Amino acid sequence: MRSPHLAHPGAKFLRTITVNPMSNEFLGTDILFDEEGDLLVSPIGDLETVSGLECLKQDLRDRLETMPGDLYAHPDWGCRIRLLLGALSTPLNRALAVRYLRLAVLDEPRIRKETVQVLVRQFTVEQKVFEIRFVPKGYATQESLVWGFGLTQLPVEV
Repeated sequence: MRSPHLAHPGAKFLRTITVNPMSNEFLGTDILFDEEGDLLVSPIGDLETVSGLECLKQDLRDRLETMPGDLYAHPDWGCRIRLLLGALSTPLNRALAVRYLRLAVLDEPRIRKETVQVLVRQFTVEQKVFEIRFVPKGYATQESLVWGFGLTQLPVEV
């Protein structure tokens, strides 16, 4: 994909910037967090980073773990799935869970909207586990993120 030509007044040439959607730059680079949400530091004292598909997956986990309204500057960012913490496994609650997750993933601009699938792997009062399948923009292969939450200890990504 090409961006518009960029030039400042009086420039004698135009500079074209080309963005390759297959590159890590498109999917991003961010600070790496561990399963508890703590920063990871390299042996030489620098913050560890994550790029590409792993960055996208980390960002998705962050979005799913954040309730809308928790971020002052971005009140609509997040997912309402935590409203179902402790909910019984009924068809309505399962459908709500899929809807909440789907809406949150559809808000992610790096994912092709038509490829998003949410599957329920486990839905009990104590734990809820889902598989989210998607294709990042510029990619041909499907990616999968298994994510869950609950009243008992559960890894962020199973």
